[in-house]
Amino acid sequence: MTAAIFLLLLGFGLVAAEVFFPSFGVLSILAGAALIGSVVLAFQESSGAGWTFLVVIGVCLPALVVLAFRVFPRTPLGRRMLASGVDWTPEERAAVDKNARGLVGRHGQALSPLRPAGIAEIDGERVDVVTRGEHLEAGTPVEVIQTVGNRIIVQQAATEDAS
Repeated sequence: MTAAIFLLLLGFGLVAAEVFFPSFGVLSILAGAALIGSVVLAFQESSGAGWTFLVVIGVCLPALVVLAFRVFPRTPLGRRMLASGVDWTPEERAAVDKNARGLVGRHGQALSPLRPAGIAEIDGERVDVVTRGEHLEAGTPVEVIQTVGNRIIVQQAATEDAS
Protein backbone atom coordinates (compact mmCIF):
# COMPACT_ATOMS: atom_id res chain seq x y z
CA MET A 1 0.00 0.00 0.00
CA THR A 2 2.96 2.30 0.62
CA ALA A 3 4.05 1.96 -3.01
CA ALA A 4 0.54 2.85 -4.22
CA ILE A 5 0.46 5.99 -2.07
CA PHE A 6 3.97 6.93 -3.25
CA LEU A 7 2.94 6.55 -6.92
CA LEU A 8 -0.23 8.56 -6.29
CA LEU A 9 1.73 11.45 -4.77
CA LEU A 10 4.39 11.17 -7.49
CA GLY A 11 1.68 11.35 -10.17
CA PHE A 12 0.14 14.45 -8.59
CA GLY A 13 3.58 16.04 -8.31
CA LEU A 14 4.32 15.34 -11.97
CA VAL A 15 0.98 16.86 -13.02
CA ALA A 16 1.83 20.03 -11.11
CA ALA A 17 5.35 20.00 -12.56
CA GLU A 18 3.92 19.84 -16.10
CA VAL A 19 2.05 23.09 -15.43
CA PHE A 20 5.16 24.84 -14.10
CA PHE A 21 7.71 23.33 -16.50
CA PRO A 22 6.26 22.59 -19.93
CA SER A 23 7.87 19.38 -21.18
CA PHE A 24 5.83 18.77 -24.33
CA GLY A 25 3.85 16.05 -22.59
CA VAL A 26 6.71 13.98 -21.16
CA LEU A 27 5.81 14.83 -17.56
CA SER A 28 2.12 14.24 -18.33
CA ILE A 29 2.82 10.75 -19.66
CA LEU A 30 4.93 9.95 -16.59
CA ALA A 31 2.18 11.36 -14.33
CA GLY A 32 -0.43 9.23 -16.07
CA ALA A 33 1.74 6.12 -15.71
CA ALA A 34 2.31 6.83 -12.01
CA LEU A 35 -1.41 7.39 -11.36
CA ILE A 36 -2.40 4.25 -13.26
CA GLY A 37 0.28 2.30 -11.41
CA SER A 38 -1.03 3.55 -8.07
CA VAL A 39 -4.56 2.42 -8.96
CA VAL A 40 -3.31 -1.00 -10.10
CA LEU A 41 -1.34 -1.48 -6.87
CA ALA A 42 -4.34 -0.32 -4.82
CA PHE A 43 -6.63 -2.83 -6.57
CA GLN A 44 -4.08 -5.58 -5.86
CA GLU A 45 -4.36 -4.64 -2.19
CA SER A 46 -8.18 -4.69 -2.22
CA SER A 47 -11.00 -3.59 -4.47
CA GLY A 48 -12.13 -1.00 -1.88
CA ALA A 49 -8.66 0.57 -1.88
CA GLY A 50 -8.66 0.60 -5.67
CA TRP A 51 -12.01 2.38 -5.86
CA THR A 52 -10.87 4.81 -3.18
CA PHE A 53 -7.78 5.67 -5.23
CA LEU A 54 -9.93 6.17 -8.35
CA VAL A 55 -12.25 8.55 -6.48
CA VAL A 56 -9.29 10.46 -4.99
CA ILE A 57 -7.74 10.83 -8.45
CA GLY A 58 -11.06 11.85 -9.99
CA VAL A 59 -11.63 14.58 -7.39
CA CYS A 60 -8.09 15.77 -6.66
CA LEU A 61 -6.61 15.79 -10.16
CA PRO A 62 -8.91 18.50 -11.60
CA ALA A 63 -8.57 20.52 -8.38
CA LEU A 64 -4.78 20.23 -8.56
CA VAL A 65 -4.68 21.38 -12.19
CA VAL A 66 -6.94 24.39 -11.46
CA LEU A 67 -4.87 25.28 -8.39
CA ALA A 68 -1.60 24.97 -10.30
CA PHE A 69 -2.84 27.25 -13.08
CA ARG A 70 -3.98 29.82 -10.51
CA VAL A 71 -0.68 29.73 -8.60
CA PHE A 72 1.60 29.65 -11.67
CA PRO A 73 1.11 33.29 -12.78
CA ARG A 74 2.16 34.45 -9.30
CA THR A 75 5.50 32.64 -9.35
CA PRO A 76 8.66 34.37 -10.62
CA LEU A 77 8.82 31.95 -13.57
CA GLY A 78 5.15 32.55 -14.34
CA ARG A 79 5.57 36.33 -14.28
CA ARG A 80 8.43 36.07 -16.76
CA MET A 81 6.64 33.63 -19.08
CA LEU A 82 3.18 35.20 -19.16
CA ALA A 83 2.32 38.52 -20.73
CA SER A 84 1.31 41.21 -18.30
CA GLY A 85 -2.07 42.85 -18.50
CA VAL A 86 -2.76 46.09 -20.26
CA ASP A 87 -0.94 48.79 -18.31
CA TRP A 88 -0.86 51.47 -20.98
CA THR A 89 -3.32 53.83 -22.56
CA PRO A 90 -4.10 53.58 -26.27
CA GLU A 91 -2.54 57.00 -26.83
CA GLU A 92 0.80 55.71 -25.52
CA ARG A 93 0.82 52.78 -27.96
CA ALA A 94 -0.69 54.49 -31.00
CA ALA A 95 1.36 54.62 -34.17
CA VAL A 96 2.46 58.19 -33.68
CA ASP A 97 5.14 60.07 -35.52
CA LYS A 98 6.65 62.14 -32.70
CA ASN A 99 7.78 64.77 -35.23
CA ALA A 100 4.18 65.28 -36.41
CA ARG A 101 3.21 67.03 -33.18
CA GLY A 102 5.65 69.82 -33.95
CA LEU A 103 3.98 70.52 -37.29
CA VAL A 104 0.84 72.14 -35.84
CA GLY A 105 0.67 75.73 -37.06
CA ARG A 106 3.21 75.18 -39.85
CA HIS A 107 2.48 76.03 -43.46
CA GLY A 108 3.16 74.13 -46.64
CA GLN A 109 1.77 73.27 -50.02
CA ALA A 110 -0.36 70.40 -51.30
CA LEU A 111 1.73 68.30 -53.70
CA SER A 112 -1.20 66.15 -54.76
CA PRO A 113 -4.94 66.75 -54.79
CA LEU A 114 -6.27 66.38 -51.22
CA ARG A 115 -9.60 64.51 -51.59
CA PRO A 116 -9.50 64.57 -48.57
CA ALA A 117 -6.19 62.68 -48.16
CA GLY A 118 -3.02 63.26 -50.07
CA ILE A 119 0.57 64.45 -49.87
CA ALA A 120 1.80 67.88 -48.86
CA GLU A 121 5.22 69.42 -48.43
CA ILE A 122 5.61 70.99 -45.01
CA ASP A 123 8.94 72.49 -43.98
CA GLY A 124 10.59 70.84 -46.99
CA GLU A 125 9.36 67.36 -46.04
CA ARG A 126 6.77 65.23 -47.86
CA VAL A 127 4.08 64.07 -45.45
CA ASP A 128 0.77 62.28 -45.77
CA VAL A 129 -2.02 64.65 -44.77
CA VAL A 130 -5.79 64.71 -44.61
CA THR A 131 -8.29 67.56 -44.66
CA ARG A 132 -11.47 67.74 -42.62
CA GLY A 133 -13.47 66.80 -45.69
CA GLU A 134 -12.82 69.61 -48.13
CA HIS A 135 -11.11 68.90 -51.44
CA LEU A 136 -8.01 70.94 -52.22
CA GLU A 137 -6.14 71.01 -55.50
CA ALA A 138 -2.41 70.38 -55.84
CA GLY A 139 -0.43 73.56 -55.24
CA THR A 140 -2.89 74.94 -52.69
CA PRO A 141 -1.19 76.48 -49.64
CA VAL A 142 -2.10 74.51 -46.49
CA GLU A 143 -1.71 74.92 -42.74
CA VAL A 144 -1.44 72.07 -40.22
CA ILE A 145 -4.25 72.53 -37.71
CA GLN A 146 -4.11 69.29 -35.72
CA THR A 147 -2.44 65.89 -35.33
CA VAL A 148 -4.40 62.87 -34.18
CA GLY A 149 -2.30 59.75 -33.72
CA ASN A 150 -0.33 59.52 -36.93
CA ARG A 151 -2.76 61.66 -38.96
CA ILE A 152 -1.80 65.21 -39.88
CA ILE A 153 -4.89 67.32 -40.47
CA VAL A 154 -4.60 70.40 -42.69
CA GLN A 155 -6.81 73.14 -44.02
CA GLN A 156 -6.35 75.72 -46.74
CA ALA A 157 -4.02 78.42 -45.45
CA ALA A 158 -5.63 81.81 -44.76
CA THR A 159 -2.89 83.64 -46.64
CA GLU A 160 -1.08 82.80 -49.84
CA ASP A 161 2.28 82.69 -47.96
CA ALA A 162 3.50 79.12 -48.05
CA SER A 163 6.82 78.42 -46.35
